[in-house]
Amino acid sequence: MDLLKGASIKKHYDDIEFIMEKYNSPQAAYRRKELLEALMVHVKKTVPYYKNITNLNELKNFPVVNKNIIRDYFEEFKSDAYHDEKLYSRYTSGSTGTPFRIYYNRNKKNRNTADTLYFANRSGYKVGQKLVYIRHWDQYNSKDTLSSFLQNILMHPVSKLSDSDIQGLMDKIAEDPSPKSILGYASALTTICNYLESKKSPPINANVKSVIAMSEYLSAKSKEQIKYYFGVEGLSRYSNVENGILAQQFPGGTNFHINWASYFIEILKPDEDVPVTPGKPGRIVVTDFYNYSMPLIRYDTGDIGCMAIEDSFNGAPYLERVEGRKMDMIYNTKGELITSYVTYHLLKYPKIKQFQFIQENSNTYLFKLNVYDDFDMETEMIDEFKTHLGESAIIKVKYVNDIPLLLSGKRKLVINKMLEKQKGEHAIDK
Repeated sequence: MDLLKGASIKKHYDDIEFIMEKYNSPQAAYRRKELLEALMVHVKKTVPYYKNITNLNELKNFPVVNKNIIRDYFEEFKSDAYHDEKLYSRYTSGSTGTPFRIYYNRNKKNRNTADTLYFANRSGYKVGQKLVYIRHWDQYNSKDTLSSFLQNILMHPVSKLSDSDIQGLMDKIAEDPSPKSILGYASALTTICNYLESKKSPPINANVKSVIAMSEYLSAKSKEQIKYYFGVEGLSRYSNVENGILAQQFPGGTNFHINWASYFIEILKPDEDVPVTPGKPGRIVVTDFYNYSMPLIRYDTGDIGCMAIEDSFNGAPYLERVEGRKMDMIYNTKGELITSYVTYHLLKYPKIKQFQFIQENSNTYLFKLNVYDDFDMETEMIDEFKTHLGESAIIKVKYVNDIPLLLSGKRKLVINKMLEKQKGEHAIDK
């Protein structure tokens, strides 16, 4: 169909492949420069939000924006050049449950399709394979019966991951001998693997060619489980609804290979709009080369990441880590900000189905645990986490039957009530 319509997606795919795999060539460098300069010219001429801002001759002079700014000035972020064209809305409830919406033009939509095909292909997926897609499905993203059939997608709701639901899904994919790939939230994949481990299941003979986790980072234990049960390496993808695929791991490594073909990514200091030194964590700020209908330039994703130089794949800068949202970071008892991924140490304790970690104040922490009946490692767990959080940490445990899903279909694994309180006080001050 793409060929009949002029091969737009194929041309994008070839462009992405060239820029990603020939990153250091003069031609690829010129192409990236060309994309950025064309975007800046377009924005200065057609986007009302930027028309009265002077000295926008370099990217660093553009203001950093975020979801709140875009919501407040929503109409001003729309390009005047696209008023009469068909646009495609993209909607997310986000990890905070606050709705956020933007629009794509046709070329941006095609670019995202090509990005998806390129990064999926690098993971082992081939066009036409069955895709087992585990996510939150609603009226905004669900596919009709014909579309799901033509695209060979098995839509499995993330809300249906009870033991019987998981067993049913495993039976269904094992009955189908065709090659297939699995794409889902990392927390959903972890829930599936923990169930299989609790049942002492043998590997699933389902002809799985790739497993990609999105929205959250796959822990080392979950990767081991995926390799055992599905026979392939579990890979993490960093993406969002408002932009698309920003970075992804490839088989054989842990680097997040940045999508330099479609975006320019900066890592800025937590409280200042200047770059951090390489290797230091900071805010992930994205400039989208292709959304001309509602351009996102220097868009603060709300996520924290750490960039390093000279990716072994293509010599480009890459993300060593994607730490998750700034609001998901936690403090130890010394007042030092530490990564929320410290909570992944929980995953090595057997018999835990689900968990949620809550920092209540400067030295008090709460674990909500959904466990199997024979879980008996609370004391060992508390002792270990005191080594991560501080010996004076007060660690409480509450046993629950379920960790509720957000509107997005994801589970919020970490909550920092201190940061939420600070955010609320700051909003009142303003």
